[in-house]
Amino acid sequence: MTALSQFSPAAMSADWAFKQMFKLESECRTQVPATQVHAVGQFPKLFDQFPFPTLVNSAFLKLGDLFRGSSNTLRYHIAQVFESSKHHLPQITHTEELLKRILVVLYSNDPVARALALRLLGNGSVVFARYPEAQHGVLLRFQSTHPLEIASAVQTTERMLKYSPEFLSVVWETVIAKASDTQMLDTTRTQLIHSLRHAASNLQLCTVLYDHCRSWMSHPESTAIVQNATMATWKAIIQRHNELRLEDAEFISCLVQSRLSSTCHAALALLDKWVPKDQISDMGADETIDGIRDRLVSLVRLQFRNSPSDIDMYRVRLALKVLAKIEGASSEDTSPGVPESWELAEALCAWSRGVYHGSVPGSLPILEFIHKSLAPGGFSSEGFGMRSLDSDHSAETGASLTADRRLAGTDKSNTEYHRLVSSTLLAMRVSALLGRHEYKVAAAECVMRAWHAISRASLSLDNGRFTKRFLRASWNWCLHIDKSRALAGAIKDMLSSPNECIIHSVANIVASGSLSDRGADEQLASTCAKHISGFISVANDTEVLASEQRSIWASIVVVLIQGLRADIGLPRRAAPGDSVKLAADAIASWSARIGSQQEGSESQVALYAVSGPPAHLWQRVLCLLAANGIWSSVSTLCGATPVLRLGNQLQTWIRAVGLFADAECAIKDPGECMRLADSSLANLGILDRQKVPRRFQLFIVQLRREMIDLLHGWRRFCAGDSLHPSCIVSAKSLVERTRELEQQARLITHTFMMIDSTTRRWLGDVQSAFAAISASASGNDGFGAHSGLQRVADIRGSIGALIKDIGTEPVRLGSSFFSMPPNPEMSIETSPDMEGAESAVAVFSGTQFHLVVEGFLQVPKHRLAAAPARILVAAWLSRQPRRSTDDDLLMCARYAEIAQKASRFAAGASAEEDITECNEVFLWESAILFETKLDGLYFECPCVIPTPSLQQTFGNYDTNIVSHVHIYCALVDGAGRTWWIGPHKSYPLIISTTAKS
Repeated sequence: MTALSQFSPAAMSADWAFKQMFKLESECRTQVPATQVHAVGQFPKLFDQFPFPTLVNSAFLKLGDLFRGSSNTLRYHIAQVFESSKHHLPQITHTEELLKRILVVLYSNDPVARALALRLLGNGSVVFARYPEAQHGVLLRFQSTHPLEIASAVQTTERMLKYSPEFLSVVWETVIAKASDTQMLDTTRTQLIHSLRHAASNLQLCTVLYDHCRSWMSHPESTAIVQNATMATWKAIIQRHNELRLEDAEFISCLVQSRLSSTCHAALALLDKWVPKDQISDMGADETIDGIRDRLVSLVRLQFRNSPSDIDMYRVRLALKVLAKIEGASSEDTSPGVPESWELAEALCAWSRGVYHGSVPGSLPILEFIHKSLAPGGFSSEGFGMRSLDSDHSAETGASLTADRRLAGTDKSNTEYHRLVSSTLLAMRVSALLGRHEYKVAAAECVMRAWHAISRASLSLDNGRFTKRFLRASWNWCLHIDKSRALAGAIKDMLSSPNECIIHSVANIVASGSLSDRGADEQLASTCAKHISGFISVANDTEVLASEQRSIWASIVVVLIQGLRADIGLPRRAAPGDSVKLAADAIASWSARIGSQQEGSESQVALYAVSGPPAHLWQRVLCLLAANGIWSSVSTLCGATPVLRLGNQLQTWIRAVGLFADAECAIKDPGECMRLADSSLANLGILDRQKVPRRFQLFIVQLRREMIDLLHGWRRFCAGDSLHPSCIVSAKSLVERTRELEQQARLITHTFMMIDSTTRRWLGDVQSAFAAISASASGNDGFGAHSGLQRVADIRGSIGALIKDIGTEPVRLGSSFFSMPPNPEMSIETSPDMEGAESAVAVFSGTQFHLVVEGFLQVPKHRLAAAPARILVAAWLSRQPRRSTDDDLLMCARYAEIAQKASRFAAGASAEEDITECNEVFLWESAILFETKLDGLYFECPCVIPTPSLQQTFGNYDTNIVSHVHIYCALVDGAGRTWWIGPHKSYPLIISTTAKS
């Protein structure tokens, strides 16, 4: 199996793919319909397995030939192939030839065949839409009387307009005429009207279409389907230069009370694009505005009169938004009192919050709830009902929070939870549209109450993504209006939630550094520190552990973030007191409690289950401890984890992390530190051999071990006082190792694209420190025969001062060390095939060896910092094959240094003197750099490698030598940065002077 076939296990090689294509073509030309249909259906799978441009181009041309001369049944299935494989169509290089084959069918006498040709053109609009021949062919089909052909022409027009907006000017008059024809089918008119949404980019056409939309809406024969499509198109073309007029807004507002929900929704969505601010002050507009407002209020109150299960929240949300726009555009003098939009939105919030808490019956209509809230002794006494904006809210808030605590742990349905979140978001939106400070403050209080309420959400609540979005959106909104301090107290309750998703989201909010209010920042850290301190005093009480474990681990996360903030690269802030040490002490106390049980016993597992960190916080705590350099707590946490109940790979990974943490704790004993680091490398090597991606961690541990060993060697060298000639050899060796270590750190930085800021900062410090040592040790005069011993004496003085503080502090690593950074992967093969060939490829000495490097780029699902743009290929000849694996950092750094020093070579020298001149200066291990662009995820890079002239060394004797071609690939992203992600491969190459070879 070749390297390219790693992306398609069923495939064997590129030759196999072309053989499959020819086999499918022959099956398509049989006389058995079932065989033909089955063969045509196999083409999309072939394209996905081998997206070669040559294969795709050839296969689509063959499908075009088959479409031209086959039956309508087979033509239908070919059109389906174009639909399912349309993402491969841009690779076709002979688009005009393929279009000619389709146009032959489009101008035939069979209306069904013409309809199928239109469908195929629509499915291939991504490449056919820009051709005038295709546009003209579609335009002519509108003159047909066959309904299937008309429907196909309409569908193809809509698809072609997506990829060629210029096509709209060609079919404009025809589409407008057909859309205005009331004799057309409603489905056809609807499609035509929908296709006119592409006129939004043309100012002149937008103005004309606005009048047509008004005409279609007011036409007595326009059905509800046509009206809905018209309002959707009308909404799409409304822009600043083409705003909805007041009289049209009044006309549309009459439709919001329609019994058809689709019509009501379309009308409200269109009104949502209305900007009443510039029209509300016109003379005589007050009566019209009042009419629109009354219709919207009537609609909302009608919904509130229904039972809760019959409320259409989409109608309520849009109606309140439009109503808030109108009231926000009105001045305070013309609309005294509390705006109705805010009264209704606040009532909805209070009702949903009361239902969620259980203080309000779930079957009680909202309108009845409003009346009871305003009555004496209503729901407001419990803190859930309506309130006045001018009242003091502190007592009510306290009553609300007291009721929250009484109802802690109550399981709520998803419907009630969604209602609570939706109503809170609506209150935020309404207050923003009203634009007045007092309503924004009231909305912030609604957010705070909602946060307190959902902090008691049960574990069975399956709303992870929904909850994350709500928490992030509401937090950013309060941050924007400078009311984030009001949520600082709610964050504390959220951190003790039984819902892991809520804890994770709030921890991320704290980690992002969004607590810009320093008082709220320190208040939260102080509260969490007190919580941790209280936990330590009762750490041996199992019942307390069972009830407090979630909040204590979240508090540890907050304290670590607030204390040092090294994990996210933000400026550090001193935590109140010694809270970071408190976090480490809490972990130690908990670990001692876990360690008191027999390892692997049922009691230990049960105790860990009720008191240990949740899965999503376990790695978070490790990341923060490592970023803060508290490796003793990392070792303690790993040691307390019951690994015997875990899988083999996870056991090995935890042991590797624990051993590396132990090595960092033994930093003052270089021998013990390196022994533990070697043990960690052994465990990581086991994972690597099991195909578990741990290359980044292997490189980091190797770099750290070499760093400790090298610094230990430098300190021993500087501590000596003799000036023996052997000291020169030792100094040269240490200088060379220092330079190599600097190169190793640079290789890690330029290999992995998504390294976190903490780890990248440490790698940068390593490069800077050892670059300074290398520069100080090398000097300008080097180690000459006469000045060598004097140079040794100078080095001992200068290096001793530099390395005094280097390597004495524990390393600080971020989240990348605990999860493999997502990195693109490349798979390559050569032409001629130098890997799967039975014998080594041979080439004449003194000539140029031509080969093509082709392959695929596999991009991870995670978003990269910059999109891949180009591929670099460094090629060189060596006397030795590659002598290392991908996990050998030292050898990888040496090979990467050769590749990074590559020089561009102008290929194509054909004159004998040019080749001779090239061979006279030929150097082994000297790389040549070639560059190519990415074609999607596929690339093909021609390379030319000069070979040495053996006649200069061996004379005219027949000679064969075995050399090795090294290929090292790199990726250049859109920002111009080069990433040497590999792969690095070597192939044998025979260089010969014999004619036979």
